[in-house]
Amino acid sequence: MASSSHRLTVGRPALGPVGTIRETIKSVVQRRRLLLYLTIARVRKDGGNTIIGNFWLILDPALQLVIYYFLVGIVFNRPQPDFPLFLFAAILPWRWFTTALSSATESIRARNKVMRQIAFPQIVLPLSAIAASGTGFLFGLIPLFSLYLVYTDRLTIWVTALPLVAAVQILWTLPFAILFSAISVFVRDIGNFLRHALRLLFYVSPALFSYERIEGILGPNPPAHLLLDLNPMAHILTAYRNILYEGRAADWGVLLIVALASIPFTIFSIYLFRRLAPSFVKVL
Repeated sequence: MASSSHRLTVGRPALGPVGTIRETIKSVVQRRRLLLYLTIARVRKDGGNTIIGNFWLILDPALQLVIYYFLVGIVFNRPQPDFPLFLFAAILPWRWFTTALSSATESIRARNKVMRQIAFPQIVLPLSAIAASGTGFLFGLIPLFSLYLVYTDRLTIWVTALPLVAAVQILWTLPFAILFSAISVFVRDIGNFLRHALRLLFYVSPALFSYERIEGILGPNPPAHLLLDLNPMAHILTAYRNILYEGRAADWGVLLIVALASIPFTIFSIYLFRRLAPSFVKVL
């Protein structure tokens, strides 16, 4: 029994791929209090170390909206009707996605001292990063829903479908976060690469413009258009905009495909993480 616990702690898969995934899920459930503690600690660190404090969790996404509104709506003069809501409906979830990946990528290396002293399933570190960034997303909903005080006709029953779209986003954030957190231990520059990759992904996602507009722009360039078609965040952001801005149902068929496509990738990322985990302390 003690030997089995030891194998679980250091993350050495001994039961094959299926057993490894099952064992990982079980270990996370058993350490749910640790996951909650790490999440709360990260949220407090992100908000509590500033002059404004936790109010920054609300103010930060609102200021980001103002910046993009000035850039696209005023400088480039390409606004949509009710443009602030059009922007925020996609900018807020995109911010959640990038924040989750960035913090998860550094999560293992940031806790290297703790890992040398205490035995625990290291996979809770990127998971806590995702959970903490999700808290920021929830706070960001406050300025988002405040916009409905101005654009009252945009508020429809489809807003209640927000948790479903968010769940699909989590399904795709999870494997990327786990994968990059493990790789960054061995490849320190993965964080720099990720920033550039996310910047490229941002411009082939319907964040600043609609999916149809980006599709028209990329139409003459098949390689770039392929990036749009294969980009899960392009379909997820479109779903957000449909329910929050357009006031209509998301394309649930597309979202289902996106959700199902995340499953094998998640299984692979968890298995790879567990294969690499025994070497984390040695490398760090």
